[in-house]
Amino acid sequence: METPEGPSDAELIARVRNGDLEAYGELFGRHHHAAERMARQLVPANDADDLASDAFAKVLDALRSGGGPDISFRAYLLTTVRRVHVDRIRSGRKVQATDDIAAYEREPETFDDPTVTGFESGAAAKAFASLPERWQAVLWHTEVEGEKPAAIAPLLGLTANGVSALAYRAREGLRQAYLQQHLADVAGDRCRWTTERLGAYVRGGLTKRENRNVREHLDDCAKCTAVYLELVEVNSALPALLAPALLGTAGLGYLAAASGAKVGFVGFLVTGWRKATENSTRTAVGAGAVVVVAVAAVLAAMALTGNDTPPAAISNPPSQQPTQPPGTAPTVPPATPPSVKPPTAKPTTAPTTAPPTTAPTSPEPTPGVTPTPPGTTPTPPLPTTPILDEGLLTISAPRSGGSTPTTRAGGVQSQAAEQWVITITAPAQNANPIVVGLKYGSALQWPLSGDPRGWTCDQAAGTCTADNSSAPQPLPVSFATPTGGSAADRTFTVSAKTGRLYDDDSATLTAPPRTDENLLKIVAGKADPDVHHRILTVAPGTDRTSVTLKLSYGSSLEWPITGNPAGWKCSASTKTCTSLTPAKPAPLPANFDVPDDSSAAARTFTVAATAGLVSDTDSEVLPGIRPDESLLQIVTPTPSTDPNPFLYNRFLQISGATNRRVTLDITWGRSLQFVPALNIGWTCSRSSDVNSMTCWTDNYRKSFNSQWAAWLPGTGSSNTLTVHAQVGGREDTDSVKIPPSTTRR
Repeated sequence: METPEGPSDAELIARVRNGDLEAYGELFGRHHHAAERMARQLVPANDADDLASDAFAKVLDALRSGGGPDISFRAYLLTTVRRVHVDRIRSGRKVQATDDIAAYEREPETFDDPTVTGFESGAAAKAFASLPERWQAVLWHTEVEGEKPAAIAPLLGLTANGVSALAYRAREGLRQAYLQQHLADVAGDRCRWTTERLGAYVRGGLTKRENRNVREHLDDCAKCTAVYLELVEVNSALPALLAPALLGTAGLGYLAAASGAKVGFVGFLVTGWRKATENSTRTAVGAGAVVVVAVAAVLAAMALTGNDTPPAAISNPPSQQPTQPPGTAPTVPPATPPSVKPPTAKPTTAPTTAPPTTAPTSPEPTPGVTPTPPGTTPTPPLPTTPILDEGLLTISAPRSGGSTPTTRAGGVQSQAAEQWVITITAPAQNANPIVVGLKYGSALQWPLSGDPRGWTCDQAAGTCTADNSSAPQPLPVSFATPTGGSAADRTFTVSAKTGRLYDDDSATLTAPPRTDENLLKIVAGKADPDVHHRILTVAPGTDRTSVTLKLSYGSSLEWPITGNPAGWKCSASTKTCTSLTPAKPAPLPANFDVPDDSSAAARTFTVAATAGLVSDTDSEVLPGIRPDESLLQIVTPTPSTDPNPFLYNRFLQISGATNRRVTLDITWGRSLQFVPALNIGWTCSRSSDVNSMTCWTDNYRKSFNSQWAAWLPGTGSSNTLTVHAQVGGREDTDSVKIPPSTTRR
């Protein structure tokens, strides 16, 4: 990560207050050139060094006494240069030697500079003064001095990126503080509502409706229009506002000297006048705005005439008259390091620079700049700042009656299309070309066939140009109805531009729901004789924001999903599952117990999948219980294993059912009687029929022992024991005679 080189101005100021004069020498080296540049706007060039040195001495005394700036050294120093110059004018002498420095230990006294009073009492200057000093410093160096963040970083003790971020916050803070200066004077609720939103209006951060309301109010309110114009200048021309506010009329020359020409600022003032007459409200500017521009015009005239000294309201004594002939520019020393040294704690005389030995000559014309002939008015540059006009472009909704078929090459009709109309409302007597740009998502295609009436279109460039810039024809477009895709894929954006005005708008087409047989698949899972394992899979896709599965099933089935499987959120009450990753849903396991041998409808389950505008439905009839002759065995014990030799014991043994649920339906003839026995883990229930019962266990571990007493021997149904066993999807039925025909019990 980049780090600033050397200590910041704030660190050096703190060291100076602690008595470190070497730190002040470093401050002198950083800011002496700027102080001399400011001094040359107030006094002749050969006196500029004296004035700058006196200002440095005065700032040093202020710092050593605990006053002065904490961070913004440059702005404080330049203000001190101007005010030391005014003190000299008042005292009527160039330099006043004194042994008592107490007179300079005060803060720079206030004075009346009539030309500057309007700036300093304006809302922009008050807003700037209300900012934290750190914000003032970064605004001065970036906006007024025009320095790069890398050059400012050492002064503030930040990185270049940190300077950029601080400057962004400072500019936003200045806009908000400026608006607060005006809110106190707002009388009507409507004006207050508009003023509170002017900051966002200038940045294009309002909704269409709010933009329209603000624009309509500005059309009718001259006072709010003047505030809007000032805010535009605060937003785009901070140097021209801050420099005069802090440095007086000399600030204009200081800016010109920093940039190399004064015409740039004059161009700015003319641009301000054009903004006053060509703003997006398309109305005449209120009286307040005219006054502001008029004052700016006076200052522009001063800049053009080369008057670098304060106006006549602050008269200069004879000793301060320039030594150079009128009409010639002061001789500027070459751009070499200053030969002077930082002032001492209590200087008695200011360091001076030897005057030039050669006679002053007329300045050479600046290369690349053509002098303006006397008596002619320079042509101001045309404004280039784009202006958002929410009323320039309108996209009307599709015509009623739904979509219509589109016709492609050869007269063949394809799928239905949606008709839209783009309307351009150009300014009155507009002479600038009107260009409309079309961009659309991947689910859409170029919506024009040839050139519509009044337009010339270029499909490769995605633009259409109006044939009549003052009264453009409506531009009809026809998009084929999309069959799918996300909202972004089905959205088209229209941008319009004419001159400085621009606007853009967008609309999203609705795709009709459709069926995709490949969306949902029901796949058989692992083989299990007692459970039907199924895997529900949904095809991936980017044209959806949600994927939902809804299950329905017959009376012989139950909810097949346990909890919330990975990637899904399921609800047994609504019988739905929603994917947590709709772009790529995870497989969803569904496990159905094998249903009873009932109707097909009772054993059928259905899954309906919905993924955005696409849907699919699939179903399956699950097999019922199947016979398994090896499932049940009725075992007669041997004499050694017979638990009760006085009764007929029969063990009901189930194969392959360990730890599973087992159900036994037992019936017997009227010559037999069931004798209850101890069967741990089993539960039996007798029905109203005395010759039948049902026994079950949820965790089969041991065969069921049934004990019987026989009233009469026989071989018919009266002596028959019948058992029906069911385990999951298997069943088996078996019978025996009691007593048996053999001698074995």
